[in-house]
Amino acid sequence: MEPKALPSYQVDQSGNPAPAAIRAYERDGVVCLRRAFSPEWVALGRRAVAAAIRSQTRAQNHERYVREGDSGTFFFDTFPWRRLPSFRRFTFESPAANLARRIMRSQTLLLYFDMAIVKEPGAGAKTPWHYDEAYWPVSGTQVCNVWMALDPVPEDVCLRFVLGSHRFDDDYSAANFFTGESMFDTSVPVPPRWDLMAGDHRIGTTTLEPGDCLILNLRTHHCAPGNLQPTIRRRAICTHWFGDDARYNDKPWECGPNERGNNLVHGGPLECEAFPRVI
Repeated sequence: MEPKALPSYQVDQSGNPAPAAIRAYERDGVVCLRRAFSPEWVALGRRAVAAAIRSQTRAQNHERYVREGDSGTFFFDTFPWRRLPSFRRFTFESPAANLARRIMRSQTLLLYFDMAIVKEPGAGAKTPWHYDEAYWPVSGTQVCNVWMALDPVPEDVCLRFVLGSHRFDDDYSAANFFTGESMFDTSVPVPPRWDLMAGDHRIGTTTLEPGDCLILNLRTHHCAPGNLQPTIRRRAICTHWFGDDARYNDKPWECGPNERGNNLVHGGPLECEAFPRVI
């Protein structure tokens, strides 16, 4: 199934998403905001990702993957704000928190985790179809990921989304990013390969420029191709946020990332030292 162009929106002079962007997020489970982060924030983000790569030998939450035959690597690092000042500044001071809160129509906001993602040129590793809730110890509707591009993202490297899939009733297992197989809950299958399935579902995608961002709901199904561009890196910073109705879901298997906060109670609030209040 060929993807359709994902609608995109501007932020206003105060950096807030327009009402139409909020409605698009609620309808599709994902929205694209153009130039939501200034060149200064893009520059800081690039420095932060470089610091994360340099610190990988000391990090506990990074992984570097090279598929046989690839010339490039797929690198990611979670919770870098805890050890890198550049990431801490980006995560807590950039527009990400304000955008997340307003898109979700939330009064409050907790930081779940931040993340550096790098697909180097020639990194053929595809990110399989998945949705974030399958990996996380959380329930609720006001949980989102702000995915900010640090490099141009051409059409053949763009993320793909099943529009409206945040309203699907069926649950699926978390898919291993490197093998596509179930990671935790083997009682249910991994998500279908939506791009190969017939049906009335719609797949959306969009090219991105540095400073553009995608905001997606925790139940929105998405995937990403490898980066077979010969020279273009695909660097991104993701920040993940809990809104008003997010609650701790004490799943009986390991989560990804495997961080369950501090002394949380199933069904209770998530605010703690690990998941600090931002707003």
